[in-house]
Amino acid sequence: MYRKLSILFILALTSCTAYEEREEVAEQVSPAAARETIPTGFTVVEQSPAGYFIRISSPERVTSGAIHSLCRAFDGRFDRIDLCLDDAHERGDEYASIIGNKVFDYDNDTIYSLNSTSK
Repeated sequence: MYRKLSILFILALTSCTAYEEREEVAEQVSPAAARETIPTGFTVVEQSPAGYFIRISSPERVTSGAIHSLCRAFDGRFDRIDLCLDDAHERGDEYASIIGNKVFDYDNDTIYSLNSTSK
């Protein structure tokens, strides 16, 4: 319980700096640019028009290979990539987020680097 709260706290600190200044209305319809670069099997659920975040859903949890594919596909265009399932894709339903070079796995209470070969 405390590990999950600490991960959420770290996430809040790293991704929500000056939130009031950065907050914009998120687009519910995926723009053409995101549709063109997203790997097959993923759907853009929501994204910030200024590139702060994108929420992506898929039928199943993604593999580490798919996480690397998403990072290559978006190539730093978003500060945060949130991952959720097709049947649970509202805000707060994310099971993992990619921020910078780190993966925050909320379900397993772990944080790991994309450069490392294991969690």
